[in-house]
Amino acid sequence: MKKIVLIGFILIAILFYNIGLNSKTYNKENYKEVSVFNSKQKTLKNIKNFEKIKIGDSKNNVLNLIGEPGRIDKSEYDFNWYVYNQYEQDFAMVGIKNDSVVGLYSNSLNTSEIKNIKINDNKGLVNSEFQPLKFKRKGNTRYMINSDNQYDIVKSDNNYITFFYDIYENNRVCSYQIIDENSEMSLTGIYPEESEELKKSFELQIIDLTNSVRYKKNLNGLKYSENATESSRKHSTDMACSNFFDHKNKKGQSPFDRMKKEGISYVAAGENIAAGQTSAIYAHEAWMNSEGHRKNILGDYNNIGVGVDFGGYYKIYYTQNFYK
Repeated sequence: MKKIVLIGFILIAILFYNIGLNSKTYNKENYKEVSVFNSKQKTLKNIKNFEKIKIGDSKNNVLNLIGEPGRIDKSEYDFNWYVYNQYEQDFAMVGIKNDSVVGLYSNSLNTSEIKNIKINDNKGLVNSEFQPLKFKRKGNTRYMINSDNQYDIVKSDNNYITFFYDIYENNRVCSYQIIDENSEMSLTGIYPEESEELKKSFELQIIDLTNSVRYKKNLNGLKYSENATESSRKHSTDMACSNFFDHKNKKGQSPFDRMKKEGISYVAAGENIAAGQTSAIYAHEAWMNSEGHRKNILGDYNNIGVGVDFGGYYKIYYTQNFYK
């Protein structure tokens, strides 16, 4: 079992944090299981028009440019994500509040909101164009940013932009998130408030993100598995309630024991767990920058299930079960 700990949570006179606090991976070559959430509905609108969407645009303009979303999710902020998961590797989300655009995310499509920076550009170019923030100030509290050079957060035109880098591919920009200042400040601390709706949103977004990077590597998409979802949810809840972080629970059960208990039969299976990340996006990007987790995400599986729960020492716990 390979353990990777990315803990950077310190409290002094000011509060430090590391988005993407903790991750582990567990692999067993002879057992692999995965489930996939796969939406292949095609619309008449062109997702490539995402590049034209800007913060402050109307919802109607978004719908006219790229059509209806595949799903609408609650976000950790004060808006809903319009999730465009219908286009395989061309994945994007648009944050909508009061019929206006307040957030953007993509791991494949560029945006006119970011001057001179495109997907696949290098971290060095980003740092030549923008000065990364060392902290975010919310009220009287400074939240220090310690990213392990896996992402930079910058402020530009009253927006907070996070550039995520792929450390296994020459620190290229692999995705970005743009949040307008008012929405960023609506999240008063580091972690969002717990809700069943937000848990579900995080679960589905992790599946979408997993499939989008698989499609970009010319791999099959993973099918959603209810049984793997139950296995994952129960483990995340167990870690949060029993205050531990490991693939084996306190009863000594491995991921494979837990999957079999849910009635899953497989020839191969794997599991990723993470704790402390503030959203599905940060959890996914942290996994992709960890060799073992990345191997599972891009592995030879057919099915996937994801479970998220709140509580415990690390505040949010994530589990991904894969099988074939």
